[in-house]
Amino acid sequence: MRVDTPVIADTPQPARDARRLLVGLAAILFPALYVLSDIMELLAGGLYTAQLWVTYLGEAAVPFFVVGLDAYQQPRSGLLGFVGAVAYGASFVGFCATVLYPLVTGVRDADQVFAAFGPIYTAHAGLALVGGLMFGVAALRARVYPAWTGLAIIAGLLLSLLLIGLDLPEAVQTSGTALRSAGFLGMGIACLRMPTRVMVPT
Repeated sequence: MRVDTPVIADTPQPARDARRLLVGLAAILFPALYVLSDIMELLAGGLYTAQLWVTYLGEAAVPFFVVGLDAYQQPRSGLLGFVGAVAYGASFVGFCATVLYPLVTGVRDADQVFAAFGPIYTAHAGLALVGGLMFGVAALRARVYPAWTGLAIIAGLLLSLLLIGLDLPEAVQTSGTALRSAGFLGMGIACLRMPTRVMVPT
């Protein structure tokens, strides 16, 4: 049965601190790398090897730090937060494949990469949208992280959805990603600022 009142974990204090530090730093570093990869692509006018590796590093860590962030807002975020975090993280397993594909094949045209994955990419994009919205709403309800961080994640996802198919500059197309990344970065900073005595559910 769910207990709404959190208690102190039995995990030794140094281990709890190290885990919180790892999650917080990851939530700051990897979204920043993800935005950096977009900037690198914009400046170069397309995909290239160094930029793809930065993208891969930014994406590969998403499942781990998103689930970690949710762990620090349990039990308040409940099943909605947990499922949302897992779904959002799982979607990036597919996204990582779209980065490895051009690295392995040498294809450097983004449209060709997306065409090669077709409905597989669409399915993962849908999973990211649903999972991210669930996680963002759960974060707003839990009120462990600043409210603006959950709003930024939700707004970033919806903005990316609205921009699909529109003939707009690439910088505008990536604005949703930047907004979403800012939300996770803010959660990472808040995670680092949490009290030393981390509270977890029974």
